[in-house]
Amino acid sequence: MTDTAKYRRQIEILRHADATSVTEILTRHAIVVGGAVLLWIGTGQALMLAWGFGYSLLNGIYILFLRSPKLPKGRATYCALFLASMIISSWYAAMTVYLTTLDARVFEFIGICGLIGLGLYNLSRHTDLTYLAMWDTLLITFCVIGIVLAFVAKTETQSHQIAIVFAGFGINAYYMMTYLSMMRTRATLRSAQEAEVQSQKMRAVGQLTSGIAHDFNNILTVIRGNLDLASELPDPAERETMLDEARTGCDRAAHLVRQLLAFSRKSQMIRSNIALGPFLEEFALSLRRLLPESVRVVLSGNLPDLTLHADRQLLETALLNCAINARDAMHPEGGVLRLSAQDNPDAREVAFLIEDTGPGVPPAMIDRITEPFFTTKQVGEGSGLGLSMVKGFAEQSGGRLELRNRPSGGLQVALILPLI
Repeated sequence: MTDTAKYRRQIEILRHADATSVTEILTRHAIVVGGAVLLWIGTGQALMLAWGFGYSLLNGIYILFLRSPKLPKGRATYCALFLASMIISSWYAAMTVYLTTLDARVFEFIGICGLIGLGLYNLSRHTDLTYLAMWDTLLITFCVIGIVLAFVAKTETQSHQIAIVFAGFGINAYYMMTYLSMMRTRATLRSAQEAEVQSQKMRAVGQLTSGIAHDFNNILTVIRGNLDLASELPDPAERETMLDEARTGCDRAAHLVRQLLAFSRKSQMIRSNIALGPFLEEFALSLRRLLPESVRVVLSGNLPDLTLHADRQLLETALLNCAINARDAMHPEGGVLRLSAQDNPDAREVAFLIEDTGPGVPPAMIDRITEPFFTTKQVGEGSGLGLSMVKGFAEQSGGRLELRNRPSGGLQVALILPLI
């Protein structure tokens, strides 16, 4: 990891720890400012107002910088934020110690509560903040020592002084034990999460590898078998037939590679202007020739008079994959395949809708059927890459793929692309 990337990550961690919850930020500032006003009323010291409003101002500026989308992500920025965090926490902590020096039990109580609040806040944000966590731990230790010394100075009985010192040691020990326990727990959880992510990656790689191996083995078996037969057949016409079958196998292998590239969004896109009306009319005509007579292709609705900027060949392939899935869903009885397009002027996008009259998809599977190599078909009847390719094409084009079961039965596939 480069230094720039390292500091960018550290700044993001700092932002997550200090500037994500607006409710927590506003509550903290309200408590500090409200407490400062009450302390000013009770003591008459303007220092109380300076402390409360000064903390709120400094912390507010610090959080605004953290939340700024234009914040530079370099070493200098990180060091400045780190220093600002140390100064703000020290400003707050100093008052908690000072309050315990005042000759009033209520102020001593407020100071101790402030120390407890500081400790809880620091514990809550210790997520990968190694150096700040160390500073916070030292700050709490210094605060406890300061409060112990303030109480000892005001206590005349030696036994009470000893009790106060041991209580201070106990508080520090408890805080350190809690801090170390929390860090160990978070480290364990982080390791478990990393192991789970790695396990998911390996499962995905295994699924992808087995799917590719299965499909390519089938294709290679066809190619090798036909080539072997062609070398043994004396009749030139029969040899040519076998060679044609081998060429078809090569085309299938190339098509599988294109599907994989589209799924991984690595395929090269050649964009051109496509008039939606004529395009859909031509595509519907092609579908009527390709699909069996049991499937009736209907081009429904008013076609929008729009021009789409996309890869025409990949768009045709994506829609053809959706149509083939619809055909298979209605096999063997057949049914109606409805093709339409709806534009959304507000979102500047157009949705290609492919609807069938089949049984639909079980709700438990509808979120999985776009996964690579996931298929509801029998072994050998499909690679499970069709809808994965469509989803990859949609996302590579800046759009999305949505699937939903129709209330009247069947599945609606919506290929949504942006209008540029």
